[in-house]
Amino acid sequence: MEANQGDETASAPLEVEVHPTNLHAEPSTIPDAIAEDEELLKYLETEFSKREARLLKAQQTLNEQQATLQQAETRQETAHRLYTLSKNMMDQIKREGQLKSSQKAPRDESSRHGRSLSSMDQSRQALVDRTITTLRDAISELQAATSDLTIARRNVATADAFVKYSHRSLRAVGYLRSVTKGFIDDEYSATRPTPQLPETVWRMIFASAVADDSLLPLEPRDKHKEWSFRCTPLVLSHVSKEWRRIATSTPGLWTNVQVVYTTEKSLRSALFHRLVGLSTGSPLNIVVTLTTDIGNVVNQLTSAFTEDHRVQTIACQVSDDAAPSLRSLLDVIPASQNLYLRGLSIDAGPISNTVKLPTKHVMSATNISVYNILLERQPPFFLVPPPPWHLHTLRIDLVSLFRIDINGSAPSLQRITITHPPTYNQIPPWYENAIGPNVENVAATELIVHPMSRSHLIPLVKYLSRLKQVKYLEICGGSVQPILTMMKDNVESDQPTWLPALSELVISDYEQHGTELGLYVAKRLTAAQESLKTGTQRVQPLTRFVVNRSPNISTDIVGLIEQHCKAGQEFNKVVTGDTESVPPQSS
Repeated sequence: MEANQGDETASAPLEVEVHPTNLHAEPSTIPDAIAEDEELLKYLETEFSKREARLLKAQQTLNEQQATLQQAETRQETAHRLYTLSKNMMDQIKREGQLKSSQKAPRDESSRHGRSLSSMDQSRQALVDRTITTLRDAISELQAATSDLTIARRNVATADAFVKYSHRSLRAVGYLRSVTKGFIDDEYSATRPTPQLPETVWRMIFASAVADDSLLPLEPRDKHKEWSFRCTPLVLSHVSKEWRRIATSTPGLWTNVQVVYTTEKSLRSALFHRLVGLSTGSPLNIVVTLTTDIGNVVNQLTSAFTEDHRVQTIACQVSDDAAPSLRSLLDVIPASQNLYLRGLSIDAGPISNTVKLPTKHVMSATNISVYNILLERQPPFFLVPPPPWHLHTLRIDLVSLFRIDINGSAPSLQRITITHPPTYNQIPPWYENAIGPNVENVAATELIVHPMSRSHLIPLVKYLSRLKQVKYLEICGGSVQPILTMMKDNVESDQPTWLPALSELVISDYEQHGTELGLYVAKRLTAAQESLKTGTQRVQPLTRFVVNRSPNISTDIVGLIEQHCKAGQEFNKVVTGDTESVPPQSS
């Protein structure tokens, strides 16, 4: 019986009491608050105008007081000169004794001599009286002028202090005005709807905004300041829902990934995975900045990349302490086409840490740029793995160049650009005698030399003299004259001619008259003719010559060089038996 009652109670429907809604949506009070702030802004605009006018008036008053001060100074100088003149005259009268009467005995006024003496006494007394009066007036004027000068200086100081106060007051109100205006503009932009533009236009705008994210951040000059890093797409995605939708659906915006590990900042692995994931297969540009050891963080980044991810460029800047971490980080990043390496304050001594590049990056990269990166503790470091590899352009500073052994295993290498090395605290001991390993086997046909200081010219020329395949040589700035002089001396000597395959010479920013240049071109043509006769090392004459930004070079010498280049073309035609016309050279 009781069980049946329990079943009936359990099966009974649940009754819910519904209460009427007592809450109402409250309107936003932000518009009213913004209206009040706009009234405050109007008041600040008015106060700013008042203080601006007050500052202008104070400046005018200061100018007037300064003019009055100049007048007081002129008056004081004039009074002082008058006082000095009167005092000197009085001193002269005292010295001549004219203050005393010339009468020493009773004078006979009836005689001519007596009347003459009386007249002299009267004239002398009149002069003394006028001098005394002038001196008294000069003293009074000097006292008055000095008093006016003191007051004028005090007035100028007061006016100048008021000008400075007015300027500070104006600047304070101006700061409040700008802050209030910026606050109101931000609030309006937050409540204002997004402009109705097509998504393609927004994507173009966003692409322009994130363009600089592919650049390496600049090293702060002050050690107490932080590095400035960018993640512009992340900022754009936090503006509004619409911007977030457009940004996250545009893979091209997320291709520039900043990898940051410094004493102030570090990249969270979750954020790194998110940024790489949003690129969805678009070619990535990885920008790496390391100033501290990253430790085990590399293991957390490994899973961010898939087989669909492609890397177009890897740009790295690394400090000495973080150099060992660079290789472990590059190991987890897919192979790239362009590789840029830059050292931060790395000394060139043998005690510096080693940076070794993974084989996959060296084999896949077509452009490699190295600056101030120690590739090995002791040279040489075999940068190039066994062939095949596809390096086309190598840009490197001179010190790092001597650490690389290309060894003829880079058949695709076409251009080497040599830049000035950084300023080291101490030149490494091996540098002065360094010549570079297996330079004769380098297949590069184009060589560009940037301006070098004199201390680096001898090692540079040693390297240059061993290249066999270079056909194009470009020399810039201060390196032109000393290199040309040494190359001319080489052609005139009995030693093997440097750069025997050279046929094109480009000179930029040459400041000399051009005598050494003309002699080198002429001597090289002679050396080419002699090599044909003697059957020794084949030497190519110059057939093309270009001058850039060199106003000091003589036009006559340029004309002679062009004639020698044409003669070189004719010489090659005779040697090769080619009867067709040779393309004209440019200058």
